[in-house]
Amino acid sequence: MSKLLLTIDVGNTHTAVGVFRETSLINSWRLSSKLERTSDELWLLIESCLNSASINRREISDFGISSVVPALTEMYCALAQDRFGLKAVVVSADTIPKILIDYRPPSAVGADRLCSAVAGFRKYGGPLIVIDLGTATVFDVIGKDGTYLGGLIAPGLNTAVDSLHTMTAALPRVELSFPEQVVGKSTIESIQSGVLYGAIEMIDGVVRRIKETLGGSATVIATGGFSGLLMPRSASIEHIEPNLVLEGIRLVVESQ
Repeated sequence: MSKLLLTIDVGNTHTAVGVFRETSLINSWRLSSKLERTSDELWLLIESCLNSASINRREISDFGISSVVPALTEMYCALAQDRFGLKAVVVSADTIPKILIDYRPPSAVGADRLCSAVAGFRKYGGPLIVIDLGTATVFDVIGKDGTYLGGLIAPGLNTAVDSLHTMTAALPRVELSFPEQVVGKSTIESIQSGVLYGAIEMIDGVVRRIKETLGGSATVIATGGFSGLLMPRSASIEHIEPNLVLEGIRLVVESQ
């Protein structure tokens, strides 16, 4: 039986864990990215994930990490060495497959953005716009030849909701779901409408401006936790790729 690749995508809020057999993602899990966990607690979580899928850690032959939380990057690298006897491949501008990064400096591009660019271009080619709808709403633009051209970073949906709640005296924190109509009939509906329809208009407007900058059309894909919620209302999102970063980690590991 072929060996397995364990991939870890550490975001600011959540950590995605995936196991690949060759090119197929056979299992995945979603954990919280809590800095206060000890290395032993982290291992127990990973071990629990593997056990739930009847995967023996000895089957893991490669370990890849994409992380935007440096403290957790170090912990997962140590976990790879201590628990699996493996040196983890950490995604960065230095380890991705050789593509031109038109960004200043290239090392400032987040690992998750690089993974999305690599995986998105592999599947769809370019020009390509990748929208990651997570803690932040991030647009990444990939040229026709695969060059990473840069992007935009805006507050994510939860970030917007939390900010309205914490920075005002009377506004509640609300569940993110679309109200029945765009004009809210209550404070809760008004916040929901403002955040969600505002996000839709921002996404479609930004995509239009990016396409104008590119001088033509581009494929638009979305990833991240809110992609399924927003895609049906968006006029510009064409495809959802929920495991795009994990796929990117796999491609980076395979390129080493």
